[in-house]
Amino acid sequence: MQKNNDGLRPSSADIQNSASVEYFAASHAHYSSMATLAMGLAMAVILLGLVVLLASLLGEEYRRLLSGLLEMREMTAVGLILGASALYLRCIHGGARRSGLRRVAAGLSWMLLALGLGTLAHGLMYALGWLPIDQNHPLSPLVIPPLLSLGFVVMAAVLLLQDWRMLGGYYPAEYLSFALIGLAAIPLVGYLYGVSQFVYLDFPLPVSLLSALVMALLATALLMARPAHPLMAIITRIAPGGQMLRHLLPQTVFLLLAFSLLLNWGMTHGWILPELLLPTLTLINGVIVLFIFWGSASRLDSEYGERTRNAQKLAETSALLNAVSESTSDPIFVKNRQGLMIFANPATLHKLGKTWEETMYRSSRELFLVPEEADTIDRDDRRVMASGKPEKLEQTLHLPEGVVTFQTAKVPWFGKDGSVQGVIGISTDITERKQAEDELRQRESQLEKTVIQRTALLRELTNHLETVREEEKRAIARELHDNMGASLTALSMHLEGVYQILPPDEKWADRKVRMQGLMKSLVATTRRIQTELRPNTLDLFGLKAAISEQLDELHERTGIACHASLPDEDVEVGHEMEIAIYRMLQEMLNNVTKHAKASKVDVILDIDEDHVALTVRDDGVGIPEERRDNHKTYGLRGLRERATFFGGEVDIRSTPGKGALITISLPIRPELVPSEA
Repeated sequence: MQKNNDGLRPSSADIQNSASVEYFAASHAHYSSMATLAMGLAMAVILLGLVVLLASLLGEEYRRLLSGLLEMREMTAVGLILGASALYLRCIHGGARRSGLRRVAAGLSWMLLALGLGTLAHGLMYALGWLPIDQNHPLSPLVIPPLLSLGFVVMAAVLLLQDWRMLGGYYPAEYLSFALIGLAAIPLVGYLYGVSQFVYLDFPLPVSLLSALVMALLATALLMARPAHPLMAIITRIAPGGQMLRHLLPQTVFLLLAFSLLLNWGMTHGWILPELLLPTLTLINGVIVLFIFWGSASRLDSEYGERTRNAQKLAETSALLNAVSESTSDPIFVKNRQGLMIFANPATLHKLGKTWEETMYRSSRELFLVPEEADTIDRDDRRVMASGKPEKLEQTLHLPEGVVTFQTAKVPWFGKDGSVQGVIGISTDITERKQAEDELRQRESQLEKTVIQRTALLRELTNHLETVREEEKRAIARELHDNMGASLTALSMHLEGVYQILPPDEKWADRKVRMQGLMKSLVATTRRIQTELRPNTLDLFGLKAAISEQLDELHERTGIACHASLPDEDVEVGHEMEIAIYRMLQEMLNNVTKHAKASKVDVILDIDEDHVALTVRDDGVGIPEERRDNHKTYGLRGLRERATFFGGEVDIRSTPGKGALITISLPIRPELVPSEA
């Protein structure tokens, strides 16, 4: 580990240690395969023992065919079956069942120990002459060579002590397994070199070749059943020692054995004198050992050079990666499949407010202050690893320095075999940007709020102005009715008196007619202006009568055919809305008169519990789209403003050359825009 101002941070060696996950995964798979092979050997021994027991029950004609198998005595087969069965059960990983299987295996091991001790005691009695041997009768079936009995005792000890470890970390079962291989090798060497002493060992029965081979195989299976134990780990691991041992051991044994057999064959045929056998064997063995170890040293030297070059390249790459990760202000981190932190650059440690020792192999809940945020991070990591695709995430976290927002790019970390080993992340602190965005959103919201308030004020002002205008129109209409109307009536009455005293001259008769026409025209104009300013019909008889009067006046003035569809019942929508509907109808009819060039107008008034709708339809030239959406068209904009004030809307539909349809829909209880949001 290497120190910096922020505390402990990972060095290049720590980064390389992250590859140990892949190494241990490969080793675990290798160990599992060896344990499976041990189970296969145990099952083969069990089957062989059962065949031997079955063969002993066959007739004499079949026994001759299986003479090789029958060299193994029944007790030997029983002992091998017990040992192989116990080994097979101890190799099974059965979860909750494993404890029961281990008890069964322990029982079989104790039975094997009892069998070994019993047959060893029985065999020693024969060997020491305590039990007489009758040459005319075969030995008891319980009698087996003491070497095999001792092998059963050692095998039972291995099975019983297989997982027991001494204080120094050593497993006695491993050494006992090697001792068992040595016991089995004694008769094998005897058969190989034809030395009967190694086969009989001063006992009436020989150790059969099949028994010795099976015992050697079972001893090897006992070692393979625990490949992670120290002695076997030397051979099985991927380290240089294990590789050298796997290369040297078979070559050395094979060459030494081959040359020993060659010398023995030469001495048997008289080509080598007995007194020269030992010096020749020493010389040849020395040359073989020197050749093998020299070649191994050369290979190790070549591998060491290659590893040195690779280590140098790796160191350069690691130094470059360290320089990049240390110089950047963006947090960079790596997690394994369990979600534990295995790499963090100084920026990450600074944000977490921890040293590398406090961060290494810690979970998210141990690193972050808020458990919910840690759980969210773990869910994101698991999703990235499950999908195998990179993702960009935005995370807001509570850290020692405060609330920080990160934009994090997470990518899956793939091993050499293509499997996902974890997740790699690079984060960027976007707290200031997020704060600026939040402030901008607040300003936009405040501006929108201000616009709404100002719009509401403008609408209230507009409504007030409309109210004032209506009151002024009403006052003017009243003045026209009361003063102007009364004056015109009095003038008309005075003129009638003047007409009577005029001379019966044709010239004065013509003037009388013109004066009467001017008076009628002045009265009609005054009444029309009065009606447009404030229709008395609307105040006296309501909206339906005012609409009918307006259409009659339009027909008389323009000749356009007018048709009204009005509800049967009285329309009660409030005085202000009545005036608004009447004024909007005036504006629409005024547009028809000025622009539509129509010959027919239909006015439809519908009312229900919630809404009132006024529709004006004509058969004129229609409203062009550019004029329909033009905000400078004051007539249409006035319609929309009035409708919006009452919470309603205006729908304009028009087809060029086929007229126009304008519908105004107003709620009966309008939700006026409030003056304050």
